[in-house]
Amino acid sequence: MIGAVMFVLLIGLMFIGVPIAFSMGLSAVIMLLINATATPIAITTRAVNSLDSFTTMAIPFFMMASFILTGSNVGVKIFRFASTAVRHLRGGLAHVNVLTSMIMAGMSGSAVSDVSGIGRMEIEAMKEAGYDTDFSAAVTAASSTIAPIIPPSTSCVLYGSITGVSIGALLIGGLVPGILMGVLQMIICWFTAKKRGYPLQPKASRRETWAAFTDGFAAMMMPVILVAGILSGYFTPTEGACVATVYSILIGMFVYKTLTFKKLFKILMDTSVFAGATLFVLSMASIFGLVLTHNQIPTALTNFFLGLSDNKYILLFLINVLLLVLGMLMEGNAIYMIMGPILGMLAVQLGCDPVHFGIMVIFNLTLGLITPPVGLCLFLTQKVARITTSQMIKSIMPFVIMMIICLLIITYFPPLATWLPSLFHLC
Repeated sequence: MIGAVMFVLLIGLMFIGVPIAFSMGLSAVIMLLINATATPIAITTRAVNSLDSFTTMAIPFFMMASFILTGSNVGVKIFRFASTAVRHLRGGLAHVNVLTSMIMAGMSGSAVSDVSGIGRMEIEAMKEAGYDTDFSAAVTAASSTIAPIIPPSTSCVLYGSITGVSIGALLIGGLVPGILMGVLQMIICWFTAKKRGYPLQPKASRRETWAAFTDGFAAMMMPVILVAGILSGYFTPTEGACVATVYSILIGMFVYKTLTFKKLFKILMDTSVFAGATLFVLSMASIFGLVLTHNQIPTALTNFFLGLSDNKYILLFLINVLLLVLGMLMEGNAIYMIMGPILGMLAVQLGCDPVHFGIMVIFNLTLGLITPPVGLCLFLTQKVARITTSQMIKSIMPFVIMMIICLLIITYFPPLATWLPSLFHLC
């Protein structure tokens, strides 16, 4: 009953427009005070102590690195290199769009940063080459969802912080699924380009390719350093986030010379706002989780799911359906906060590898970025491309279907997520 009332309060507050952090915090505090489960001082202490975590510090540092790279116009150099690599293929600039997002994913870890940073440039380049605006927008929005999968991923850090799953294993575990998603998107681009008769681009000369590679080399080394450092155990994910931040400042100021102290100060201000908002949500989620734990709600919901079927694969399918629906209605970070303890317990009860289960959940919730009615990347790209909502939704559907197929592959073939981390003894 307590859990039901709290969830009704949460949904009611969100429905009237109260931000998710305040909705979670208020609904949880009200229930704690009514039932005299905790004192105001204990509640405040819980909220503050929840952020006193070494692993949680990776979130603001990865955000800062992402903002610095965007502010340094690194995306232009990555786009130029990707263009020399794959533009000659059928649907060349669509492939360039996807490849750019895959490389940028290894730097930003944020789908929104991808769209807002280089989305306009990618769409304009495709339109000038003869591609339809709706298709250009669909490729841009769909490819941006690779960012939360390929390391560094703030979603992996967030999920790992909430559930206690190894963040390093989650980061590395997303590499193969992220590459698979990029390849499948390129296949859709190839078939669409062939069907619509988009023009072929000339193949880049070796000299042009080498020039673009050397120009973007410093930026492209960042994900290499990050992945190599985590795999070798040379630094933790949080230390890796700090390395990424320092490295992005160095290349922005001294290699590309596009980052000034004035820009850096503004980036620090923007990072403080975004990171502060994220960490505040995390602290409110800890209070919400306190109520869930005290009332054994994760255990009750886990037992409910296990009571639906004794078949592990059917249960995984049902969990995916639930998360897909939630992802269409709520922002992903909020779902991690609310469902994290429940999902972690479900993974244990089902006998799933926690890394595989985590990657499945993270991949699932990225779909919410390009599905209505919330779809942040969907509507952000629509705004950039200046097309109607119906055009945007219609053009994105082939990519959504492809991602659902990819999700099922990941769900029922765990080695895609666990092989690389287990190879380096991360899980």
